[in-house]
Amino acid sequence: MKAKDRTELGSRKVNHLRKEGWIPGIIYGHGEKSRPIMIKEEELKNVLHSLHSEATLLNLDYEGKKLQVLMREVSRNPLNEKLLHVDFQHIHENEEVSVHVILELQGKAKGIEEGGILNLEHRALIVRCLPKDIPEKIVVDVSNLEIGQSIHIKDLQIPEGVKVEEDPSSTIVNILSPRKLIEVKPAEEEIAIGEEAEEPEVIAKEGEEVVKKAEEQKEKESAE
Repeated sequence: MKAKDRTELGSRKVNHLRKEGWIPGIIYGHGEKSRPIMIKEEELKNVLHSLHSEATLLNLDYEGKKLQVLMREVSRNPLNEKLLHVDFQHIHENEEVSVHVILELQGKAKGIEEGGILNLEHRALIVRCLPKDIPEKIVVDVSNLEIGQSIHIKDLQIPEGVKVEEDPSSTIVNILSPRKLIEVKPAEEEIAIGEEAEEPEVIAKEGEEVVKKAEEQKEKESAE
């Protein structure tokens, strides 16, 4: 990619740049002064289309200077997804950097063949290393994973020179048991065999007795 110095700063001026087909951005680095830049929109789109990971090192032609950079942030309009801004970090060969590296699952878990459900907890890991040691991906072999089993960060094969900046006990992937259907019995079946229906019938009988006594008393009063 080619990047040019940007002298136009402020909302109105960068909006004008975007209308002209440029995307404003910035280059920063450890101990360096931030440099406002601009990149052709089409060129940036092409790079983004081919970029599969934040951990990919890019060569940036900045006013004739060759810089090795990482694309750290891309801002888009939330309504139409149009590119608004891009941030690059200038990388030095002898300076460690932290990056997100994609996890790639390999193999078919035994637990899935038994009806289990694969549950992926992490899709990427934050690692720290020198630029030359940045892995393109970290492979996670799930072939021997059975129902109820898990793979944790500490179980992974991490390349030499790469340090994971996350809790080693964190789960990467596990195999869950299939959901069991719970049979719901109708309400009337919940009464145990031999159990009597108590209160409703007793209340009814007591009510009938009260009515009968009231009628007898009325007849007695009429006779008197």
